[in-house]
Parts: sequence; C-alpha cells; structure tokens
Amino acid sequence: MSAVAEKLFDNPPALGPETFNVLLYGPPGTGKTTAAATAPGPIVWINLEGTGAMAYARRVAAERGTELLEMQIRADEDPRERLRQAVAYAQGNDVGTIVVDTIGKVRQQIAFAIGGDNPSMPEWGQTAKAMRDLVRTLRDLSVNVVLIAHESFMEDGEALVVQPEIGGKTTADVMAEVDVVGYTGVVEDEGERIFMARLIDGNGRRAKDRSGALGTHRQLDLSEWLDTFREALKTDLSDIPFLDNDDSKEQE
Repeated sequence: MSAVAEKLFDNPPALGPETFNVLLYGPPGTGKTTAAATAPGPIVWINLEGTGAMAYARRVAAERGTELLEMQIRADEDPRERLRQAVAYAQGNDVGTIVVDTIGKVRQQIAFAIGGDNPSMPEWGQTAKAMRDLVRTLRDLSVNVVLIAHESFMEDGEALVVQPEIGGKTTADVMAEVDVVGYTGVVEDEGERIFMARLIDGNGRRAKDRSGALGTHRQLDLSEWLDTFREALKTDLSDIPFLDNDDSKEQE
C-alpha cells in the first residue's frame, strides 16, 4: 500500500470491535441499572438519578468484583463540564465502561442550563447539537458505553410506538449512533425473576442489534453480550486463498 493510501484509509482490527455502545430503556424495575453494572469494569457511572437509584447496581458490581466509580450530577447542575471530565478520565485511565443514567435527564438539564425553565426553539436546537456532540464523543471512545433511558409513548397513525425517553430529534439521533438498543422487561421462571431485553423491533417497541447475533431476546448480562457481539463481527480471512500465498504477497 502506498504512503498516500495509508494516510487515507483506516484498517480495522481483524479481530473485530473491542467495545460496543448500548442503549437500554424500559419500564421502572426491569433491570436497566442492574444490567449496566454487568458491563466490563472499571465502570465510570454518571448518575443523574440520585444516590438511592444505584443501590442494587453497587451490589451487583461488588459481587462481580467490578470497580464502580460514581459521578453524581445534581438536578440543578449543567452536566456538560462533568461529562467532559468523565471523558477525559476515560481517555487517560483504565476504564472498561461509561454509564450515563439517564440520557434523557442529560438533555433536559443541558436545555435548562442554556435556556432556563422555558427554552426557546433556538435553545432547543443548541441542546440538540450539544447532545449530538456528546453521543458521538462517547461513541468514539475506546471504552464500552451504556446509555440508560426510561420509556416513552407516541402515536404513529393508529399504532402506539414505545421508544426511549430522550426527547425531540435527539431520540432518533442517539438510537442511530449506538450498536445495540434493548427494551427491558421481566419474565417469571419457576418463581425466579429474570431480567431480559428485546433486541428487534416488534409490538411497537424500538430495538436493534448491529451484530445480528444477540437474538430476538436475551438475558441482561452486558459482558456476555459484548463477547457475543465481538465474536459475530470478527473478520474471517481464512477462506481467502491469496492471503496465505507468499508469491502473491511478493507480487504486491
């Protein structure tokens, strides 16, 4: 390959992606926060939901031996500076995952910081840009990212659509950027409560999986999801004969 070509093109690693970005949403009590604590650690947890919301997540992380570094953001605080600090920390330290709980409250608090209690349309536009910049910055980090959201409902003709509660065009923007969107729920199996996620669109619920390997529904264990996701997206070069042909290499 020429020097010019080397500057123009990126060569993805043959073993596929090392990390992924996940958006989990659903009703209260369906395992969203608990699932985030199953992601690879150490976990930087950006918490806009209050101290009590993380009680069980802390327990799950401790049981798994996962270090959890919590950054609390007050309800009256502009979250942007704290988010920049979290990104800078992740870039300079050993971090496995960044969790944002919840991404909808990040948008809301940025809007209030920009426009007060009643943001104008231009101020909502500034908020949307800030959110796009944030999500793309998180997407491009070399760490896993877990975004948590509540569920919201909207009518599409005669159909009822269930989607993440983020707000405005930002909802579609965030769903487009992440690798996996899971709608969370609980099933009972012989008296045991099992937290699951739906990973394909259906029954009005938005979902997706870029790997195509996680199935229609899957139990909530994000470290296991990542292993499956990575394996599915490995680049298999074994059936390309010229790659093993020394003569072909010499002729290039």
